[in-house]
Amino acid sequence: MSYRKLVVSCVAVAMLAACSSGSEKLGSYIASDDDAAFMVQITTIDDGRVNGSVSVVTSDENGKTKAVTRPMSGTIEGNALNLSVENGTGLSLVTGAVEGDNLRLTFFANGNSTQLNFAKRDAGKFEELANAKRHRAAEKQQEIETAAAVQDRVEQRAKIQKSIDRLADAVFTKAQEVQEKSRKMDVVIAGYRTAHDRAGRMQTAKRDMNLGSPESQYRVSQIDYQLDSLSNDVKGMHDQVRNYMQSLNGFMADAASQSPQLFAECQADELLNCSRLSAGLQTLRTRHQQFQAEYQRENAAFSSKRS
Repeated sequence: MSYRKLVVSCVAVAMLAACSSGSEKLGSYIASDDDAAFMVQITTIDDGRVNGSVSVVTSDENGKTKAVTRPMSGTIEGNALNLSVENGTGLSLVTGAVEGDNLRLTFFANGNSTQLNFAKRDAGKFEELANAKRHRAAEKQQEIETAAAVQDRVEQRAKIQKSIDRLADAVFTKAQEVQEKSRKMDVVIAGYRTAHDRAGRMQTAKRDMNLGSPESQYRVSQIDYQLDSLSNDVKGMHDQVRNYMQSLNGFMADAASQSPQLFAECQADELLNCSRLSAGLQTLRTRHQQFQAEYQRENAAFSSKRS
């Protein structure tokens, strides 16, 4: 513990004071440091007995202040003082000496001892010092609250930026996926054409068969089975394209619902970065339009080859 902190701790806990013999010793004695203001008031001196009070205003590292006033009493012999102060649960001890208009006191509390020098001053000076401590404590508390608000904003900004980046990643991934799907649409359409041509050949073969023999009837049943299987394969390809189109539209709707709030956050806070998200959405919109055109082409090819 630093010397200054030790002083505050001892005085705040012990609430000790001092005095000397003679009416010239009556009055207020004041001391202060960065964290506290102290005042010893000697109100009576009678036959070596001293009575008065001790007042302390302290501030802590959190900007909190505490004001305490306790009665004190003791003895004076020459310039030597032996005092006790009520501390709320008992008595705490102080020893010291009167040195002209000054008091040199040693406070005992919690196994520690700390010396503090007091100067005789008007009691109004203590209020000035106490108010200065309160003002500084209020400033410190404001600084703490401001720092906490700044830290909270930093954490909130990081959370928002993470959401922006996460959506940007998803958008770019989807844009790449859509591009690949568009590139493969020619393969799908060519598959319809191949399936249509194959089905035509099987239909021709079926019509040319002599159905009078068991072998021909078996062959016809095989062709019918293959035609059904081929039709199912073609329909399955078309369903996959349709389902992907629905999924893509759903993704576009989700992105459209999330992005406005994120862009609003970027407008409100220049430290947030939405440029990657903006670029990703523009790329995705372009590729979505391209895929819609390919989807229409696929639909037309599917319908024509089934007719």
